[in-house]
Formats: sequence, structure tokens, C-alpha cells
Amino acid sequence: MHACALPILLTLWLLGACTDYPTLPVRGIVACRPVATTVDSTLAQAYFESSFSGAAEPAVADEKIAGIEQRFEALPLNSLTLRELSAETSPDFATLFFIKRSLSNRTNRSFQDRYCNEVRRIKQDIQRNQWTGLVRDRLRGYRILFVPGFHYVGNPTTGADFANQRKLMGKLGLKVDLVATEEDGTIEENALIIANFVRARSGRGARLILVSTSKGGPETALALGKILRPDETRAITAWVSVGGLLRGTFLADRVTGWPKSWLAGIMFSMQGLSFRSVPGLTTASSRERLDGIGLPPHVLTVQFVGVPLSGDIAGDVRWRYRQLRKYGPNDGLTLLADELLPKGVTIIEPGLDHYYEDPDINLKSLALPNVIADAQKRRQRARNAGLQSFRPEP
Repeated sequence: MHACALPILLTLWLLGACTDYPTLPVRGIVACRPVATTVDSTLAQAYFESSFSGAAEPAVADEKIAGIEQRFEALPLNSLTLRELSAETSPDFATLFFIKRSLSNRTNRSFQDRYCNEVRRIKQDIQRNQWTGLVRDRLRGYRILFVPGFHYVGNPTTGADFANQRKLMGKLGLKVDLVATEEDGTIEENALIIANFVRARSGRGARLILVSTSKGGPETALALGKILRPDETRAITAWVSVGGLLRGTFLADRVTGWPKSWLAGIMFSMQGLSFRSVPGLTTASSRERLDGIGLPPHVLTVQFVGVPLSGDIAGDVRWRYRQLRKYGPNDGLTLLADELLPKGVTIIEPGLDHYYEDPDINLKSLALPNVIADAQKRRQRARNAGLQSFRPEP
């Protein structure tokens, strides 16, 4: 599930050199995953040690940290809150707060635990060469539709076409499709393609899981929440947004004004691409579009969020990450809180940036729909038993 980025934008940042930040070592367990990295402040280091390292002795800064947490826990978990917290403390501190706040939600914690256990089970089965049980029987009744990201045809190395995931799942007997959107099409154009694809796959008895990445996120949201009629979404049981640019990116804001828009147009043209999709990824247009969308309440929405600390950032992602640090926690292309869906379930992947480069990512790509299929089965049992249907915490 390597999410795609917009590497062309690197050449357009005429913002001068970026200053470095501290690199203080931390080690512990975050969202079921061992973490050994660095953070950007002594306060973030103390916060990590008190929250994730399992240290027996309380940190000296615990009282200060508790006071900060108490003030910010009363605020909504959005980009404005994290930006304010980041300015008061540091981006890494705000990132750790994002993780703790997300996993304090009972539904998120339950899904995170089930996801971690499923990843562990799949890895153990593969080590024992037991391939037949990798796919849960409940998942075999679904068709998985993959919505790709930007430039997925011209640059397949990003993984934005889900080629590896589709190949693995196909070999394991799952029904998978790639929704062939225009790789540099506008949000609106591709949302219509997605809607028509869903209509074509929504035959009698069909059960669909949509998986989108990066730019495919806002395209899928528009298709589900505005273009398709409510009755046309009945076959869709879940939507997974991987690193979704749901509220856009400030990097698009920087290249859509004159004269950078002219330079960007030239650079895109040299790559054989159209620049016309970029204005739709600005933060203003993205927020306005999302505000006008009402996602179907029966669709389980899951946001799969890569959450890097400053020590996890490397390569060309570092430049984008540094440009976005002043806005708060980010994955190198968009702000973490801007990936969240209304009433969605959040699953955290610590240490991963917007490219989701992880040797186990294919296995994790299988674990997630397994967990979703099980969750849907529990929802159905609850309905049959006359109980209140599953609803994520707000």
C-alpha cells in the first residue's frame, strides 16, 4: 500500500534551507510495534518514555506533560489542535499526542489490537508454510476494489497501483479489481469513474470493500458521499483510506499561485502529465469539498494512517516533511489529522511515512480486510440478535 506522492513539487519549493532539529533517542512499543528512533525535543523524549517505553520511574516532566494533555484533550483531534500543540511543544510531541488520543478511543483500540494480532497470525502461518488459512473464510465472500493514487501508470514504482497487493490476493483466491482512474485526472472526473465502477460491480448479492490511496481518497469520498445515490451504495460494506489526501496538502497550496503555478505546469508537461488535478488538492478546495459530502452510515470507514516521528523520515520525503513541520504532525505529504474521516476507525502504523515502505506491508494489506470481514460479521450477528448496530465512537 505504498501511497503515492508528488515528487515533481520538490523542484518548486523556493523557500530556502531548512534548519535541523534535535535527534534524541527513544525506544519502546507503539501501537503493538517496536519502535527505536529519535524525537525532536527533550519534552517529546520524556513524553515517549512516560507513555510508550514502559519505564517504571516517572519522568521529571510528567507533571508538565499531564497539564498539557489535560488542556488539549478537551479540544477536537484536528489539524488546528495539533498545530497549536506542536507550536507549544514540538511536532514530535504532537505526533505522540495524536497516537495516544487515537488509541484512547475504545473502537480504535479494539481494531488496532485485532489488526496487530492478525498480522502476527499471518506471519506465523507463513513461517510454518501454512498458506491456506491466510485468508479468512468470511473475506472470500467480498470483492475488493482498489482505487489508485496519482501517476500510478507512469510511475508504478510508487506502489500506488496496489500491484503487489492485488497479485498476492489474487493468488490466494480473492476477487480483486483495479479501478482504472485517470492517473492525472481531476478529483471530480475520477470520482465519476469510481461511481460507475461501483455500479457495474454491485450486482445482486455483491459485497464490496473499497481500498483507496493518497489522491484516490478524496476521489472515493466524493463518489460515495455525493455522486452515488444511497441505494447505489448498498453493496459497499467498508472503505479503507490509506494515507488519504482528504483535506488536501499545503504543498499543493504552495504551487497553485502565480508564478509557481506556471513553473509547475511546465514541469508537469515535461513529465507528460497534466497539472489540472493539483488545484483540487489544495487545502481550501479539499475542505470545502469534504464538507459537502455525506458518507453512507452503513459503510464502515477505516483510515490507515502512517505516523512517522522525525527520526523516521529519510530520503526525499525529508524535504516535504520539513516544509510541513510548521503546520504540525505530517507524513511527508499531508497532515495526519487531515487523513481522518468523520466517524471513521483509525489504525496506526508507527514509523511509516506517506510511501508506506515496509517489508511486511503486503501481509498487513491482507490482515486489514481480514479484520474488516470479521467486524462486519459481528455487526450482522448484533443485528440478528436485535442489538444496537456497531457504531464507532465519535
